Amino acid sequence: MPIYAPVFKALSEAGISFLVIGGHAVVLHGHQRNTFDLDLLLAEAFLPNAKSALEPLGYTSYFESGAFLQLTPRRGLPPLDIMIVDATTFQRLNQFTESRTFDGEQIRIPDAKRLVALKLHALKASTRTTRDKDWSDIVGIILAAQLDIEDPEFQDIVQTYGEPGAIAKIKRWL
Repeated sequence: MPIYAPVFKALSEAGISFLVIGGHAVVLHGHQRNTFDLDLLLAEAFLPNAKSALEPLGYTSYFESGAFLQLTPRRGLPPLDIMIVDATTFQRLNQFTESRTFDGEQIRIPDAKRLVALKLHALKASTRTTRDKDWSDIVGIILAAQLDIEDPEFQDIVQTYGEPGAIAKIKRWL
């Protein structure tokens, strides 16, 4: 029984562009790990319509900030964590995406380099409690996607989005 597809269908039918990020995107890149909640990224302009589209599925908000929305579901659906970005950031990320089939639906995920950037950005949050899992995901993505960590574009991404010493830490984890 599909549990993620209703979310994808509701958003798509409402004309809302979104990217699947987080654990499911990591798995879709080939690094196996357990995850249940669904992490999405969307442009802030789509947020009101996204809330309206998800409401009939029984989703209700339990935490909201300027950059983040967490929704709790009715029984049988996954919790949702939605990262909210401005239109420019969404368009920039959307240029570097890959199509995947997930729960029987066509969805888009950031390419491996941009997913690493999102993970590195998340690690900068002082309240982040899953740091080891994030580092494991970063290394898993690098290995699964066979990223060249000496590639200038990759180095620039790590310098831009990572904390000081991130390249050295990646090399230690590898």
